[in-house]
Amino acid sequence: MIRAHGLSRQEQDDLARRFGRVLDATCPHVRRVQQIVEEYAARGYLCIVVGDRGHAEVEAVLSYAAGAGRVVAGPEEVQGLPDAEKAVVVAQTTQNEELFRAVVREAEQKYAECLSFETICRSTSRRQAEARALTQKVNAMIVVGGYNSANTRRLAEISAAAGTPTYHVETEEELDVDRILSYGRVGLTAGASTPNWMIRRVMLRLIEEHRRRSGRLRDMVRSALAGLVFTNLCAAGGLAALTFASAHLLTERPARLPLCMAISFTFMLGQQILNQYVRRGSLYLSEPARSNFFMRNNGALLALGLAASCLSIILSFLLGPLVLSLVALGSITGFVYQLRFPRPLALRLGVRSLEQLPASKDAFVGLAWGALAGVVPALVSAGTTLRGALVAAALCFLMGFQRTLALDIRDLWADRLLGRETLVRILGGTGASVLFVVLVAFQALTLVSAGMSERLTPLAFPMLVGPVYALLCFSLLRKSQLDEDVSDALVEGQFYLIGAVALLWMS
Repeated sequence: MIRAHGLSRQEQDDLARRFGRVLDATCPHVRRVQQIVEEYAARGYLCIVVGDRGHAEVEAVLSYAAGAGRVVAGPEEVQGLPDAEKAVVVAQTTQNEELFRAVVREAEQKYAECLSFETICRSTSRRQAEARALTQKVNAMIVVGGYNSANTRRLAEISAAAGTPTYHVETEEELDVDRILSYGRVGLTAGASTPNWMIRRVMLRLIEEHRRRSGRLRDMVRSALAGLVFTNLCAAGGLAALTFASAHLLTERPARLPLCMAISFTFMLGQQILNQYVRRGSLYLSEPARSNFFMRNNGALLALGLAASCLSIILSFLLGPLVLSLVALGSITGFVYQLRFPRPLALRLGVRSLEQLPASKDAFVGLAWGALAGVVPALVSAGTTLRGALVAAALCFLMGFQRTLALDIRDLWADRLLGRETLVRILGGTGASVLFVVLVAFQALTLVSAGMSERLTPLAFPMLVGPVYALLCFSLLRKSQLDEDVSDALVEGQFYLIGAVALLWMS
């Protein structure tokens, strides 16, 4: 596979001879520069490339000039170029626009016939223009990206040339936080090749440190919310609230409802923490705020997760063998979900683990929510009919499924980066959004059907506030770039709302 910078003509020919198939991933903008140089070199033009000597892209472009190409770093080098009747000027695709124009002006004075082609990538041009504009509005600039990245270095140069204190960093660990936070307003930009997760981690580090030092009530509340979300107490409480509401849908409320809620809470808490512990490496890329929290509290969270999982098994034992079997099966499935299959089995199945089965996460989470919030209360409620239990379980399954789907739509870019085969990756953002609306519609229809049935209580009608909330919340998630803790809390809010409705209805 040929990377975006491209390869020299000779290297490409060599690869074609040695291998049966070569995937050319050369950037189309780079390919255009190569084609221009190749065409005009063949017509006798001196090809002038404005760029960085030794850069992979520049070296590849020069190979197409067949010896008629020269590299200049700035206008001062033009007079040192060989004489020629005609010349053509192109630019490295990540070059500074102003520098390129200065070279063109100088070349037009030296050569009787001088053509120029604007070959700077439009994305690079926009970033440079935005960086120039941003330097006028801030007291300091942070440029995120690799030190060897030409386009990133260019942004840092542009910012520094504007007289704005500029900090070029690759990772959040390199931030001089004390100095940066001393400025009134700080701008942040990044090179075209800088991955999104790297930008988010730098931005997050500054936001977290600013909140920690501010001492304001608003920032203290946000820190407390983040703690509830990232310890997974918020998610566990949501499932317990749904269990409470589901139990009150049944015509006969379970006598041991607090125990059912405790099982839901501890099971969810344990599974969430242990699952995140196993994939803590991918959290670094996909959910930086959660990852930072996990790294700071690694030992305590692992102990809490193990204790919660064990407690859920112990509590389920008190409700009889059926509930125990259900919870044990869920715990085992959660444990083996990310474990790799033996190689022979993986080759036969075509996947390395259950996690790689398309849409497996959405299905497993939905089943777990349906079993814990819908089936368990029905099993310990003597007067519940089978149909009533199935409707309650189906309702909880739909809500658990749509919860996971909403969070997966939010994290679509991270799943693509990590190669997770989620339902959203299969359907795409638009298809997954349509599916979410369909699931919410089914949830509403299930509630209406339940409310009209004599096998369930009329609580189903007030619980219709849940689908309305879900649609409003989903619309907000799609339109706004919310922080991880806020978006998680909003999604879990549906279950607390339904639990509150059930509490009010009961009173």
